[in-house]
Amino acid sequence: MNQDSKVALYIDPPSHHYLGNRLFEVDESRLNGDELQAPYVFLREYLQGKGVSVNTIDFLPAAENGGKNIYISLGILSNYQKLAKRKDLVLSGYFALECPIVEPGMYRRLRTAQNYFKRILSWSDNSELDRFVGESIKFRHFFLPQSFDCVHEEIWQNSDRKFLVMINANKLPRVYWNELYTERMRAVEFFSRTNEIDLYGKGWDKPSMRLGKTIMPYTFRRLHDQFLEQWQKIKPDPLLLAARSVYRGTAASKSQTLGNYKFAVCFENSIMKGWITEKIFDCFYAGTVPIYWGAPEITDFVPADCFIDMRDFADYSELRAFLISRTETEIAAYRENARSYLNSDKFVPFKKETFAGLIQTLIEQDTGVKL
Repeated sequence: MNQDSKVALYIDPPSHHYLGNRLFEVDESRLNGDELQAPYVFLREYLQGKGVSVNTIDFLPAAENGGKNIYISLGILSNYQKLAKRKDLVLSGYFALECPIVEPGMYRRLRTAQNYFKRILSWSDNSELDRFVGESIKFRHFFLPQSFDCVHEEIWQNSDRKFLVMINANKLPRVYWNELYTERMRAVEFFSRTNEIDLYGKGWDKPSMRLGKTIMPYTFRRLHDQFLEQWQKIKPDPLLLAARSVYRGTAASKSQTLGNYKFAVCFENSIMKGWITEKIFDCFYAGTVPIYWGAPEITDFVPADCFIDMRDFADYSELRAFLISRTETEIAAYRENARSYLNSDKFVPFKKETFAGLIQTLIEQDTGVKL
């Protein structure tokens, strides 16, 4: 790319916490995970190597500069109408990263946003998302990029492992269609009866936190949370009581924690086509066998011999009988199959390099500049 064709990419991050280019700090993770921002760190380094300046949107010059500027949003929808007035900025794509049962309001707003952005991208498709949008809009599919490409060898090799773990925060969805938040709690409750599961994550010492934006003012929300906390002292939620009995605190490192267990409850937020997050891959990196429930077509992307499919069991009693009957040889086969999968072409759609290539293609299409 010659100097006369300078291109700049500006990104609205998933939340304002990641402005100031904190999106590109690999250790700036605020969720249960390790190096969750690694794909964006890689994206910036990859594009800068091709002469493209990459920053969060707050670095966009206040005045139009006549440059070839590209804008994408990873979740924020409050800026695009103002930005659309700039002649030096192309609204290239909106990436719907959040699950619709968590942020249904965001999906309704896409009816307007589609008229400003060149593309609306999602992990899922119209067959699942139209019910949340309220009409049919054209979604372009992409895969959630993963932070790592192979197993964490030292953790993977750990052979001194306990039975079962779950790592999730204590949260509830905004909408209950096909949700698995409460199913996670049912799984924990069942295995807590025999003290065969350890639970890690944030917020299990408090009432479950309702996700998603609400019009309720902060003061009322705080009072509501305080009321729930007091009410549960009077009438505790049985599922939360069971969770607290096996709660082991937060996980300083998700990989290190997973690596101490043979199996992990690995339920997505929702049963939804295409909705494959980092959860199953985190287990693979650590050499832990995931008990997966989520995307109905998961075996189109991840081989069935890499994980245990919760849909194969009528209930948790049947699952437990299966788990405790697994031999070390059978467990090792799951682990080796997962390792081989991460090294195969089948994993390529989830690599951060693939995501960076997608963004490069959008930039080239929207600027006419070959990077």
